[in-house]
Amino acid sequence: MMASVIYELNHVGGRIRDLDASLAFYTETIGAEVVDRLFMSSSRVDRVHVQLATGLVELLHSQAADPEATYGLNHVAFMTDDLDGDYARLINAGYAELSAPRIARSGQGRLAFLADPNGTRIELLQRSEDFRVPPITSGPVRRLSFVALVAPDLEAAIEFYGGHLGMQRWTPDRPDDAVYFRMGDDTLKLCPSLPSATTLVDHLGLEMPAPREDAHDPDGNRLPSSPRQARRRSGP
Repeated sequence: MMASVIYELNHVGGRIRDLDASLAFYTETIGAEVVDRLFMSSSRVDRVHVQLATGLVELLHSQAADPEATYGLNHVAFMTDDLDGDYARLINAGYAELSAPRIARSGQGRLAFLADPNGTRIELLQRSEDFRVPPITSGPVRRLSFVALVAPDLEAAIEFYGGHLGMQRWTPDRPDDAVYFRMGDDTLKLCPSLPSATTLVDHLGLEMPAPREDAHDPDGNRLPSSPRQARRRSGP
């Protein structure tokens, strides 16, 4: 297996219905901060990155009406030093091509999309911009604990994220039937069974000093909270 030059789980993102409502939820309700905002005139899309404690969430709002649009979190993005090489390597390994490498509409570097073994959209990014700021500690959230993905073919997902993307596997102090992978401060939770799931990016886990009732953003994305869990590395 060729070595990956993917080095960061950069963000989780998706399309939103109402930009003002989403920004109010993320900044006022759960204490995120806007760290990047621009309007892509070619596609008439507002792109906003909000940072929630240590993690980035990308909000995409189209100003053009689209009755066929679906809303909610729909992709996970990784940074790479070699977009063309990593993309070709993953496509040659049998993963589904969604969008070949191209210049981003934002003008900030290049990107490509493919599908993981369970159909989740994976974005590969190569750019010089870094939107993250130091961890935000002023709000109630201490960490974006994980991005939870529906992964009925769990073994194939383990091979993809651990073997091909180079993430590190770890086990929480209260194990469940999910499998966790980390890259830096960011974590994916692969869930073999989520009966209530309506999208492949099912929810975002929030770490809070005192857990409270699950929050839902204006597009229905679930954001459950829990206290801090210790993390034990358990192999690649």
